[in-house]
Amino acid sequence: MATLRDVAARAGVSAMTVSNVINGRTGKVSEPTIARVREAIAALGYVPSAAARSLAVSSSRILALVYEAVPGRPALESPYESMFVGVCEQAARAQGYALMLCGASKAEDTVAQMRSWNVAGAIVMATTRMLPGEFLERSGVPAVFIDAYQEAEGVSQVNVGDAVGARMAGERLGTAGHRRVAFVGPTVDIPGVVRERLRGLREGLAVYGGGIAREDVLLSEVDFDEGAGVASRIVERDPVVTAVFASGDVLALGVVAGLRKAGRRVPEDVSVVGFDGLDLARYLEPPLTTVRQPIRDKATTAVDFLLDELRDGDGTPRQTVLPVAWQEGGTLGPAPI
Repeated sequence: MATLRDVAARAGVSAMTVSNVINGRTGKVSEPTIARVREAIAALGYVPSAAARSLAVSSSRILALVYEAVPGRPALESPYESMFVGVCEQAARAQGYALMLCGASKAEDTVAQMRSWNVAGAIVMATTRMLPGEFLERSGVPAVFIDAYQEAEGVSQVNVGDAVGARMAGERLGTAGHRRVAFVGPTVDIPGVVRERLRGLREGLAVYGGGIAREDVLLSEVDFDEGAGVASRIVERDPVVTAVFASGDVLALGVVAGLRKAGRRVPEDVSVVGFDGLDLARYLEPPLTTVRQPIRDKATTAVDFLLDELRDGDGTPRQTVLPVAWQEGGTLGPAPI
């Protein structure tokens, strides 16, 4: 049976353009494009989902914020997620929309929840690990994907300079004389934010002849307690490993706490650098050295992109990569002699 993505591939357009043509949102879709889509639908015998069409035609003024629901863990407990969602809610409310939190564990359950509320569109966080194409086909509504690196071409997305920021950190570490650095973060086996940050860090260190050995890539969820636990593994590599880059600030703060508990001074014995630029990074003494990402801009841009799509309905993907910045602190020092 033909799918919406099959139609898009045959017509040479995005899946969202096909959805817009099917649902009559053709305000900015050219006549030749409309004709190609309809020809592809006829040739493939594609039958649109009645539920998805009903949703698109009579949608509410509700936007879904789709995030990963982890059994046994509170929703959106990390400071980054909480801030992102809070700013999205403010931006949506300012435009007359309500934001509905939609925890994702299974794709079919998530789509069913969205349909039951007849949402107008969705902002999908990459932590759901839901492929953009699959989500668009199942939901039938416009969507903007956050930090998406899997199947991200042809869909609306808002990313930040993950590799650029991590490269910046690698170069700063290299300038300070660090040649063997440990990387701490979640899995790097799939395309995504963590893999990009590891890649950028390696590139930055390589400029100064440094690097990251395979055994120095330490897997850990972005959690304070897990970061503290990883510190013991870093101490085992002392004095070969002289610095740590953590893929998130909360994780970096945990690493600092664990190192200090083990009797290591930060940054005199081991330097630590994070990524996020959260306000809580300033609560550490000395403050955490980190790469700051524009969380507020990321959230408002995502809402703007989604509302533009709802207004225009032209199916044109809206994509951007927001810049990051170095945030000086006191946890990066010269490599021990």
